[in-house]
Formats: sequence, structure tokens, C-alpha cells
Amino acid sequence: MTNASSNATAPSLTPIFISHGSPMLVARQNTPAFDFLAHELARQTDGARAILMISAHWQTKTPTISTAARQETIHDFYGFPDPLYRLQYDVAGNPELASEIADLIGAETDAKRGLDHGAWMPMMLARPDADIPVFQLSMLGHGSPADHYELGKKLRDLRNLGVLVIGSGAMTHNLRTLDRNEGPIDPWAVEFTNWMLGKLGSHDIDALLDYRAQAPHAARAHPEDDHLMPFYVALGAASDDFVAETLHDSFEFGNLAMTAVRFYDQGTVTAAA
Repeated sequence: MTNASSNATAPSLTPIFISHGSPMLVARQNTPAFDFLAHELARQTDGARAILMISAHWQTKTPTISTAARQETIHDFYGFPDPLYRLQYDVAGNPELASEIADLIGAETDAKRGLDHGAWMPMMLARPDADIPVFQLSMLGHGSPADHYELGKKLRDLRNLGVLVIGSGAMTHNLRTLDRNEGPIDPWAVEFTNWMLGKLGSHDIDALLDYRAQAPHAARAHPEDDHLMPFYVALGAASDDFVAETLHDSFEFGNLAMTAVRFYDQGTVTAAA
């Protein structure tokens, strides 16, 4: 697989799905994924009034939006080098806007919740100056792909408020099979990722929602569903006539797909630069 270039023109506020990878990503500065998040995702987020993150690491019974004025940096990982726990992403939220969105979509609010690493780590790379407010929408605990797709549909009008929706998870996520020695890419991970991107290209929403039964190596790619659910929120937030453009598609640790996709509106995608 090869990386796809994004538009040469300034991006719209259409939704994005990113794979946020390991907490060590911020230190792995020689990787394609680091380069994508630090440079291309920065350009893809330009012009947003605020960014609403849906991270695999926050699940609640009822959809909930963080409304804190300053978003706490939550170090929700264990067993990593001490410097990672000293990182702080000092970014503002937007309580008024977050509360307005909560009212629009019928979500609860949480004035104490900050940003987990699925949100602040990619934003620390993409927006190191913390120049765009960021807040989170929780996923549905035990929610299905269809549940999260429907949740995403409620977010379709947020672009009219200047809000960029980003789902942050992983295209593949099986921690038990990672190759810490960075050997060859596992074919099953490539096959799964290609299937997902292929179904996006053909607008086969039914197949995507039934990925667990239809996708090759689905159980191996995702022993648990959580890291793929932000993808379905971003998919739901896209327009019905979306064009899915692969912004990035590298792998780390043998089978951790770092895929990123933007869901443009039909007619906005220009020839790759």
C-alpha cells in the first residue's frame, strides 16, 4: 500500500478518521505516521473554529460532551517511559459551543472530563500551539457499528458551526500480535485494511456495518470493537454522497494500521497533488 496525497486546496470541515497509534508515537519521530500527524493533519485541521474528537478511550452509557474551559491532559496508559507522563497539552475547550452541540444532539455534558491520549496526542502533533479549541464526545459503551454510525449522523450539521469532527481510533488494533521488532507487515492486516477501504470506495455501508461477519480477519484485526467505533462515527458524520480519500496508510509494529481517511463531499476532491 502507498500513501495517498490529499487535496492541494484548503480542506473543508468534512469529517476525518485517524488511527492514533501507540502512546509512544510522540517519540517515534522517524515514522511515516508521526510525519502525517505532525504535518498533513495540521493542514487538514486548518480553518476549524473547534475540533470535536471521538476517541476510542472514552465510553459512556449516554453520549457525553466535555465542556471544561481548559481540557485536562489525561495520561490513560500504563507502563510507558516517565517522560510521556510529563507531557501536557494545554488547550482550551469551548464550554458554550460544546454545550450548544450537546443540546443539538441530545448529549449529556461533563465539565470535568479532559482529553485522553486518543485526543491530545494527535492534536499535540498537529496543533502544537494549541491554537484551536478541542473537546470530546464519548463513544457508546458496548455500542455497535450501526449505533455509532447513527451517532455520527447527528454530527453532520456541525460543520455549519465551524466544528471539525475527528474520529480517533485504529484501523487495526490487536495488541497481542504486535511485532515490537518491526518485522514485515502481516498480510492479514493489509487484507483487512484493503477490504475496509474498498467498501468505502464502493459506498457499501451495509457491508461496513457488518464488518465483523464479512471482513477478512475481522476478529484478528479487532478482538474488541472499541478502536474501530470512532471510524463509524466519522462515517456517519459524512454526507450521503461522500468521497473517501485515504490521507495516510502506513503500518507500525507489523500490523497496527495507521490509516487516516477524510470524507469529502462529492465534487470537492481535486486531483492529488
